[in-house]
Amino acid sequence: MNKIITKLLAVTLFTLPSAGAVRSNDAVAPTADEKECSELIYNDLNAVTRCVWSENRIKLILIPGPEGTKKIPPLLYLLGGPGGRAEIHIPHMGLLANTFGRAVLLPDTADSFPSLDCRRTDLDDAQWGVARAPGDATFYTRPLQEARLEACLAQVFVGEAVKTAVSTEAQAARLKELREALGISKWAVMAESYGARVALSLSEKDRHAIEKLILDSPETPWVLKFWHTGKNFHEALTRLSELCRDEYLCPALRIHMESKLPEQIALFQRDGVEPLALRDLYSREVVAYARPTQEQLLITTFMAMRSPDRMELLPYIAASNNDETLKKRFGLLLSQLLRPGGSLNVGFHHAVRCSELPLEAWYAALEADSASYPALSPFVDYLEWRQRYVCDALGLSAPDVLPVPAMPHEVPTLVLSGGLDPVTPYDVVAAAFPGMRHQTYEPLGHIVHSQRNCVLQDVAHFIADGVLPETSCSKKELELKFYTPVMRR
Repeated sequence: MNKIITKLLAVTLFTLPSAGAVRSNDAVAPTADEKECSELIYNDLNAVTRCVWSENRIKLILIPGPEGTKKIPPLLYLLGGPGGRAEIHIPHMGLLANTFGRAVLLPDTADSFPSLDCRRTDLDDAQWGVARAPGDATFYTRPLQEARLEACLAQVFVGEAVKTAVSTEAQAARLKELREALGISKWAVMAESYGARVALSLSEKDRHAIEKLILDSPETPWVLKFWHTGKNFHEALTRLSELCRDEYLCPALRIHMESKLPEQIALFQRDGVEPLALRDLYSREVVAYARPTQEQLLITTFMAMRSPDRMELLPYIAASNNDETLKKRFGLLLSQLLRPGGSLNVGFHHAVRCSELPLEAWYAALEADSASYPALSPFVDYLEWRQRYVCDALGLSAPDVLPVPAMPHEVPTLVLSGGLDPVTPYDVVAAAFPGMRHQTYEPLGHIVHSQRNCVLQDVAHFIADGVLPETSCSKKELELKFYTPVMRR
């Protein structure tokens, strides 16, 4: 569920082959700057290397560990999405390689299936109706979104062979074969969000080869509460309010943000809303203009809860005492979240979601949430509309149930959660992995190891020793630094 919410509306298109030209067995051949993946390439790894295992359609990025660590088992890192592109994560993988003292293998699964892609080619263009001049800002309503989606999905064809090839099970099977082809006897496996499902499948197929398993903010769609996106959003805002009340520097000290923010956002739901100036967080200079809808602002707020840098703005926005102040403050948040990304292969994402997840359970949960939290209904109604539209456009039907995956009890496993994560809530994750070592970081969001260095140190200790008796994080390191203009200047 995670990265698609903002990315779908950002998709602008380039010409792909027609549906008839899409083949399930297209070979992914190495380009001029890529090599064929092999045991020799892995053993001689001294610099960031891109290779292609054309036999099984896998693009792979190899990041070397520090000098003298070649004999240490590597780390396999599995991205979320599904369909997250690997290239933008290379600097972070370098950090992991140095911190963990071992090479990192990063499968670029999304770019291994370019025929499913709607990659942007005009990254300087505005999205969601954002424009450089106020008069050009568009009130980006549902019909405009539908037209953009239609143009994107018309380029994607998902036949049975493609659906099978991109499935979670097939990804895991190819990774097992890749390990054998590279001559790797054991590796540690770390996975984020959706990637945890691939990791669990891999652990079932190749358990003896997994030295350690780290699941960061794992997606758990076999747990019913996972689907209650509206309720999870409301509860995350409630917890943020509680943390705010414990911090005297928090601007919304006496405000219940779970009710206040949706009430404020409702003020924007009018066709005649004036263009809103989007301001740089540090310089406060206007960088663009937008005329946001209520659902866009709710989506933006939901996405802000994924990371401290963004959620720390929410109390400042909630403390607005009039319309004009509210608009200026929301402009700070929007300018951070509406920048072009291109980090998701949209067709790949939905080929997996629409064919594997019991989406009727999600739709039922969203309907219940819309009734229970009417102020959030534009957001939850949008989620259902968009997912139904995409699955219908791709001609894919969802299964009725998702089997509970086998738990890797024989593998030393660490499960990480953020206490403010609205995507994979900590209590849902804890229920999904009974008996596993579970570490929750109360003020963090989604994919916590990338949010605080001390969390990364926890993972490093676990990978080295297989145990984590206590966290490396102090209370001070986990404090939220709530935004005020004086603090930022």
